[in-house]
Amino acid sequence: MNHIVIIGFMGSGKTRVGKRLAKDFNLPFVDVDRVVSKKMNLTMKEIFDRFGEPFYRALETTVIKALIDDPEQKIISLGSGLPMQEQNAKYIKKLGTVVYLKGSYATLKKRLENSSSNPLIEGEDKEDKIRKLLKQRDPVYTKFADVEMITGDKPFEDLIGQLEEKLKTCVKNS
Repeated sequence: MNHIVIIGFMGSGKTRVGKRLAKDFNLPFVDVDRVVSKKMNLTMKEIFDRFGEPFYRALETTVIKALIDDPEQKIISLGSGLPMQEQNAKYIKKLGTVVYLKGSYATLKKRLENSSSNPLIEGEDKEDKIRKLLKQRDPVYTKFADVEMITGDKPFEDLIGQLEEKLKTCVKNS
């Protein structure tokens, strides 16, 4: 099945864009982070605190493996750390067309400045953590991307319009 898979750094707009694409293409939307949280009946932060990041990442992998064989096309938002796990590379490409929502450091910093839900950027030097994670993750996200869209430099409606144009062939061919 050729799902549309959205990847990007936290704060890049994966959920907002994914929900809008799902509405416009009349497809279900799946947020892997939410599926994991619902399955455990805990927030992402609670799962990290109680069981650790490797446990969380294993749950994400289980979710995406199940989605590969799902016959109903979907818009799927992946957690920002999921593509960083080597074992997930083969699964991400099998899921379908991958859209990388790429945000600049300035855009992401602004969107994340009041965030307390992500355990990876908690602490005193949030800006430094964002910079380091962005530097580490951008090349990996780029490697997976079939479509790359810059977020934060144009109005949301323009971003959606351009992205939907690029994706129309993907949706029709499924």
